[in-house]
Amino acid sequence: MEGGGDGTLGFSPPPRQSGSPGPDSSSATDAEREGESQLELDSSDAVPDFQDAREDEQQDEAVIDRLDSGLAQPEISVEETETAEATLDGLAQLDISVKGTETAETTLDAQPDQPSSIQDPAPLVPLAASAESSPAVDPTVTEDSAGAQQADLPLTPAVPRSSGLATVASEWDGSRRIWKAPFNKHKEESDEVSSWYAHKRHVLVYTFSGKPVYSRYGSEDGLSGTTGALSAIVSKMAGFFFTNGGLPQDSLRYMLAGDHVFSFLDKSPLWLICVSRTGDTYQDMIRLLERVHMQILTILTAGIEKTLVSRPAYDMRGLLVGTESVLNSLIRWCTQDMFLHFEGFEPLPLAPAARAVATEALKAARLNNVLVAFVMAGQRILTAVSNRQFKLNALDLGMVVNMIMSSASLRTGESWTPVCLSRYNDKAFAYAYISFLEGSDVGVVFISMASDGEQFYAISQQAALVKKALQQPSCTDAIAEALANSPIDLRTTTIAGVGSREAWESQGAAAGSKIPRQSLIAPVPQGQTSLLEGVIHAAYYALGIQQYFSSAVAPSYRTRRRVKMLIRNYGRCRLLLRSAKVPCQICVATDHECFYVYLAAEYQVFLAVPRGISVGVIGQFYQWVRNQETHIFLGQIPTW
Repeated sequence: MEGGGDGTLGFSPPPRQSGSPGPDSSSATDAEREGESQLELDSSDAVPDFQDAREDEQQDEAVIDRLDSGLAQPEISVEETETAEATLDGLAQLDISVKGTETAETTLDAQPDQPSSIQDPAPLVPLAASAESSPAVDPTVTEDSAGAQQADLPLTPAVPRSSGLATVASEWDGSRRIWKAPFNKHKEESDEVSSWYAHKRHVLVYTFSGKPVYSRYGSEDGLSGTTGALSAIVSKMAGFFFTNGGLPQDSLRYMLAGDHVFSFLDKSPLWLICVSRTGDTYQDMIRLLERVHMQILTILTAGIEKTLVSRPAYDMRGLLVGTESVLNSLIRWCTQDMFLHFEGFEPLPLAPAARAVATEALKAARLNNVLVAFVMAGQRILTAVSNRQFKLNALDLGMVVNMIMSSASLRTGESWTPVCLSRYNDKAFAYAYISFLEGSDVGVVFISMASDGEQFYAISQQAALVKKALQQPSCTDAIAEALANSPIDLRTTTIAGVGSREAWESQGAAAGSKIPRQSLIAPVPQGQTSLLEGVIHAAYYALGIQQYFSSAVAPSYRTRRRVKMLIRNYGRCRLLLRSAKVPCQICVATDHECFYVYLAAEYQVFLAVPRGISVGVIGQFYQWVRNQETHIFLGQIPTW
């Protein structure tokens, strides 16, 4: 998908201004804006490699078109015929053709009819990926009517509270959806009952001898037949992947069977398999399996692999007893949050002055043999300090955070537990000291190379000083407000800390009155955020510091099913850009949304918006992030 500047596909730097980035929007006349058109494509003509998935009748959830993962996608060339203001779902008057197929016919219609309610999304249709193009959108979306399944009930935001570290994150925050919601593993199921096959996303881990290690659903004891059959398939297929010298050249990657995709990850002597019929791309499934394998190493170290090689019949399930919730939570975190798409961690949005108090307290807690210390607020990182001889890896940090969030016992009292930082040294344990402020989601964590009692006592004393600093009134109030308003809602953030219309009206405002349009944590010039009200979801990833920001999902999309849909569609956009040179960008549209992804060497932008919005929303979000970067990112991690 690489192209030039005239007539072929090309890519441009991100918007430079907050108003209307790009020459199309800035040069458009008022008449052209009033007559702004929408571009609609016939998906069967424009993208022949997309297949429309049928609605799942059993569980009432639409499966968006399944990409033929790993297969080559057609190249798209774009020729601009007239200058007009661009919208995210309609780059005005473009001739779009797909190489190797007939030229797709475009229709320029007025604003599409507004749906009376949100329905299951239609197959993705790539609109364009060009130098001056960006996505757009605007139909008003409403919540589904009553009668939805319990798993699809909306998560209502909590009214922010002004003080007390016991304040927890909003009801629709990730910690509520992922770590605090009950998970039914269906332990009574086995591969002999049909209900086990009805689950939409299976994750299986087994040894190369066919012994089951972990299953997301069902009892591992009842799945030996399935894991044995999968092991035999992998072994038979391996015969096709050997060179003349007898060395393995490749291994089985995936199989397609109807609506199901079987993705295989070879981590000999372990095999990890994801079986999905939700429309996941192969790349996202493999990324998920990589995270699962990394979490297993965090619990056991790579020493287990040596044991399995020397003793193929060894049953390693005993070593994972009590840790199923850790793997289950990790899978939910990857499917309901941007954590899957970024090799980074999410900082807690917080005023720099309050963050500096915690940072200085950690910097004062310098101890020998300590690799890193951090303060976590839920799944987000409030601050961190590392040893100058140790480079903190964001995924190692994420695995430790998931372990802590998945275990109530680790958040009670003072805990001292072994963890393996596999990106640092996958053959040895480090030891994590964990202590949470009483009755809160704020915890202090030290990771040490030493495991003796004297080290534990020394860390405990320093952690007490850090917690004392966090309990200062100014710091306590700021952290409580940040927790109550995380993730930040771009549609309703205000200078008073109001994160929802319910909270605004609860303070005495008239019902239906306009919420003040200012930033929650830093002032923004008037008029630079007007389009952010239309954003469904937005994310920004800073590669250099391995940190990302993810906004709250729009109220009408706050269901587990729709959140998963947003995450999957981001993955499809990334798949279309997999062979493009950075910087690159793409806009993809469904019936009701547009998804915009911009990938650069320094950062990445992900946007989901309703159809019809101006491309100016890209520039406004980019400028908003730049204005807020001292509040929503930690910056470079300080060292001892």
